[in-house]
Amino acid sequence: MIRPFSLSDLNGILKIERESFPKSPYDRTTFIHLHSLYPGNFLVYTGASRDQEDQIWGYIIFSPEGHIISLAVIPGQRRKGIGQELLRKAMETPQLKRLQAEVRRSNLGAQAFYASMGFRIIGVVPNYYGNEDALIIQWTPSNSKRV
Repeated sequence: MIRPFSLSDLNGILKIERESFPKSPYDRTTFIHLHSLYPGNFLVYTGASRDQEDQIWGYIIFSPEGHIISLAVIPGQRRKGIGQELLRKAMETPQLKRLQAEVRRSNLGAQAFYASMGFRIIGVVPNYYGNEDALIIQWTPSNSKRV
């Protein structure tokens, strides 16, 4: 189920963040700040396993202008369509003219994921991640069918 983020989700988000972005995870303060800036565009995906209550399995944060600030799925739940559902939800935001994000040049998995969702590489930011370039990727409704 996809729903808006609430502060009670913070520990689950931090766990996903540490496991997904070990080189540069956002901290608690950053997520609280992002929630205050984009409360309607900070979404979580929840799921339940047999032995546990609902848990946070993924999240997306994007600005009203369409910049994807972060998208992550907990490693044990990847490749099950959760990231696609979260991204599709963002793509369905009526006022968005595009979605953009930065992806590490070395992150071939993320590049393939975004390409499968209709994103195209539109530029490069040298040393965006300190010692690694970022590819700027973009989706517009004219690139592909609006989901």
